[in-house]
Amino acid sequence: MSAFTLGSGLLRCRKPLRIAYIHQPDDRFFKSAMSNPEVVKAYLEHFYPKIAAIADLASLKLQNGVSLRPNLKRFEADVIYRCRFQGEADDHFYFCLLFEHKSKPDKYVAVQVGLYIMELLSSMVKKQGRELEPVLPLIFYNGKEKWMPQTLGELFQGHPHYAALEPYIPDFCFLFQDATRLSPAALLQLDLSYFRSVLMSMAFRHRQHLIFKYLQLIFEGTDGKEKIIAVTTYILGVAERSEAEFLKQIKDTTFTIKPEVMSTLEQILERGRREGLDKGIYKKSIFNLFKTVIRFPDWPASELSDFTELDLETVQTFLSVQSQGDAALRKYVLEDLLADIPLNNEDEEKLDRLIEQLVVA
Repeated sequence: MSAFTLGSGLLRCRKPLRIAYIHQPDDRFFKSAMSNPEVVKAYLEHFYPKIAAIADLASLKLQNGVSLRPNLKRFEADVIYRCRFQGEADDHFYFCLLFEHKSKPDKYVAVQVGLYIMELLSSMVKKQGRELEPVLPLIFYNGKEKWMPQTLGELFQGHPHYAALEPYIPDFCFLFQDATRLSPAALLQLDLSYFRSVLMSMAFRHRQHLIFKYLQLIFEGTDGKEKIIAVTTYILGVAERSEAEFLKQIKDTTFTIKPEVMSTLEQILERGRREGLDKGIYKKSIFNLFKTVIRFPDWPASELSDFTELDLETVQTFLSVQSQGDAALRKYVLEDLLADIPLNNEDEEKLDRLIEQLVVA
């Protein structure tokens, strides 16, 4: 991943992309893992055998979860599947599984999931000839705090007229799993599989000594390069140890696919080093843009772009926001231009000085 693009015959610096393994590692890993029907099948068979018994798990089919709210803002449930019931041939003998991941308590998760359910049911109504199908909400939690999600009914229980209103309040229960409370002994009873690797990795999210204690067993279930990459990037993304410590831990652990894991980890770390270098260059270019605009306030955007080697769109937006005042400019720089780039105290003081000088100029 390079922070440079070609434009007008020159190399131009653009905003670096986020490193995937750092940004929201829990959500990314959960969605990736649960997009594998074999993992979902194992999940249902292990946690909800009664549901698995009435389902034709071979018919599990991943659905497109993106939809539109009335205000046209997109929302997306984490993972949605459609599945047949056992022994029936008609299309309406299906049900939907709606998986939602949470890494911290969410008081109003019932409202969020309820919206997803109603949107799915609404989409069924709009399709001629399709009967309504049950939608089962599954919540997977691996946060540090102990948590039990409240239903819609429970959210209203403190209302002074709850007793009279209760029959008219929409309500539903969750199929809820708190992975953080799963014991190592319970996890080790699972058959060797990618499902076990995923569950152990996420269950030990806040018990990281267990990730490294059971590193061999976690990786033994990752058959194939994609799964090795997924588990490695997740552990690296949540690990509180340094990259060097993680690398040493793997070197000191004996397991059959160790060469593949080592190779994958080294590739990820090298990509991270390149991305870090790109971000440093990009940050320097943004500061240079400030200095150039202060010194040459009459230069057009095209000339500033050529001089600072930033892409023209970035420079044009910068100049547009600059005209809105120092507060707007500072917000734009911190929350957009440098949102994914760490700033130390010296950087922030420098930024404040440059904004002040630009306003005066």
